[in-house]
Amino acid sequence: MKISRNHALLLMAAALVAVSIACVRSAPLGSNEDVGQATEKAAQTADAQIQQTLDALLGQATVANAPTSTSTPRATATTRPATPTLEAAQLTSLAAVLTPTATVAETDEVTPTATSTAASATAPCYAARYVYDETYPDGTRVNAGQAMAKTWRLQNVGTCDWRAGEYELFFAGGNRMNGSSPLTITYGVPAGGYANFTINLVAPPTPGTHRGEWVLRFDGTQQVGVGPDYNLPIWIEVIVRGE
Repeated sequence: MKISRNHALLLMAAALVAVSIACVRSAPLGSNEDVGQATEKAAQTADAQIQQTLDALLGQATVANAPTSTSTPRATATTRPATPTLEAAQLTSLAAVLTPTATVAETDEVTPTATSTAASATAPCYAARYVYDETYPDGTRVNAGQAMAKTWRLQNVGTCDWRAGEYELFFAGGNRMNGSSPLTITYGVPAGGYANFTINLVAPPTPGTHRGEWVLRFDGTQQVGVGPDYNLPIWIEVIVRGE
């Protein structure tokens, strides 16, 4: 079993105390007074020696256990670059995906596409588009001889304006129903504009389905219809009631 240095010093102090006591007890005998005085002096001397010995031993033990003043200097901490975490890497990748690679300047003006430009360039001077029937849609039931004011809504989809007094409605086929043909139009329609065209008619006297077809005519000879090729007529189709 290993004995520490402190324990060894304490054992030595105890041994010295025992030796001192033995020395006191072994003093020569004489008169009671002499013996008492000698014993007291020996005891005081022994106590002083014991105290000096203990102080010396404890001082050595304290010095032995005291930490040395020289300490090993700490290593200087070095700054390590932060290791990127998986979350930081994912956020960086996401930011790279969401960041636009080029900035497009906004403008208030819309540039026509090549298709629309080509379409407008190939449109004829005079062209019409049927929009809807304002009055007497197809299949309307009427009485024989009934007066009718038929109205179509059309759009000018050509590149030329329809000038007032220079174009007309012209009967193209079917039952004319007493309509005036040609009927001069007294208002103009600009390119891209809309207009209503009305003609006064009279229902036929014969019961059944009756249809009359009309077109626009420009310059007295050029007939213009609707449809993809602007050659289809507009019409009125009614059902005359029987008796």
